[in-house]
Amino acid sequence: MSRKRAAGAPAAGEAPDLAILIAAGYRALTERLASAMDAQGIDGMRPSFGFVIRAVAAERPTITRLAEMLDVTKQSASGLADEAERAGFVERITLPGDRRSRRLRLTPEGEKVRATALEASAQLERELGKELGPAGLAAMRDGLLSLVSSTGDLEHVLARRARLVW
Repeated sequence: MSRKRAAGAPAAGEAPDLAILIAAGYRALTERLASAMDAQGIDGMRPSFGFVIRAVAAERPTITRLAEMLDVTKQSASGLADEAERAGFVERITLPGDRRSRRLRLTPEGEKVRATALEASAQLERELGKELGPAGLAAMRDGLLSLVSSTGDLEHVLARRARLVW
């Protein structure tokens, strides 16, 4: 299947290098997510909180485990959790039978952020599917999975979380 070049897209020899393209794609994604949060009346959301929310949704971690999941220091994880807690997206809880260990869980507002982000992601995928077609979208996904696998992050992606991006 031939695909015509998007309006304004550079010719093959003029294309930006892949690193710049991926970075710009990440920027486009964060802007789209911020717009989705604004549309839902969600205030105080920062991109770094998205990584915390994904990790907390995956397993209600302790701060030590959150640091491992995000690949940051315990102090950084604690600071991020404190900020996300002040923003109202996560809370610290003590599980019955384990009074020494405090875990993080999503608040209702944190759940709203997660649901909004998942819907925005699904919408983006639908739009890309229309633009690229099923085979093109599958090839894009395969390429991204290959890249992620080569960096050792496939486990994180399959667990529906990601390490923090600075």
